[in-house]
Amino acid sequence: MVKILSRHEEYKEMLVPHALGALEPDEARSLEEHLEQCAECRDELDSWQETAATLAYAADAAEPRAELRARIIEQARKLPQSASNNSERQRDALEIGANKDSATRSNVIPMPIASRSAWSSAQRFGAIAASLIIAALAIALVIQWQRTNTMEAELARLSRQNNETQQELAQLRDENQFLASPNARLASLSGTEMAKDARARLAYDHNTGRAMLIADGLPPAPAGKAYQLWFIVEGKPPMPGGVFTTDAQGRAELHDQMPPEGRNAGIFAVTLERAGGVPPPEGKAFLQGKAS
Repeated sequence: MVKILSRHEEYKEMLVPHALGALEPDEARSLEEHLEQCAECRDELDSWQETAATLAYAADAAEPRAELRARIIEQARKLPQSASNNSERQRDALEIGANKDSATRSNVIPMPIASRSAWSSAQRFGAIAASLIIAALAIALVIQWQRTNTMEAELARLSRQNNETQQELAQLRDENQFLASPNARLASLSGTEMAKDARARLAYDHNTGRAMLIADGLPPAPAGKAYQLWFIVEGKPPMPGGVFTTDAQGRAELHDQMPPEGRNAGIFAVTLERAGGVPPPEGKAFLQGKAS
């Protein structure tokens, strides 16, 4: 069956030979008239002419003979000045082929416009995909950074806790050694009518004067007040010791240094005094006991 082509399709089939300058003059004029009315054919012709203009670079470059080069240039100059855009492009292609300079030219033939448009779409899709991947990586990095900071903070807390525990253990070992010393003496203090449930133990070294008081059940000291330890030798005024306060449960621990005269004390007491302590006692006794 013979295929009948429309006039538009006939013109489309003429585009490639026209880009190569192979149409008869009458056919070329007819196609040029059609191109003035048809944007689709103009765009397609531009693409084919661009391809045709680069065909000279698809093969290895070769320098034409001098007489051939001169003849090509002469023919290009004889083309009518009022020729169409197609004729100008053909003349440009001839002069480019004849006057190839020493610069490096690409042997890649440009693809038609439709192909370039499709490649641009693929590039846009790839850019979007890359952006999503970068965003996902950024989120993962932020999450990992937060986890790292949390772990570092936890490690720092555990390190501080471990240091405190080590210090407490060292203090306990020191206290145990002190209590186990053959020179250590113990005294028990009981609560007075001011704090009947209070009690305390005092350990001290008669030779060095080192003393440690551990109290429990004392009421919290009012603002501006504190508890003070006293060493009492019979027949002499009470000798002041260290000042301390309790926690919310009434517990307290005091490390003190006894004066030389106080190491022979037979009675120990704890009174409530001004926060900085006083030389002679002013307040009432909350704890009191005898040396063992």
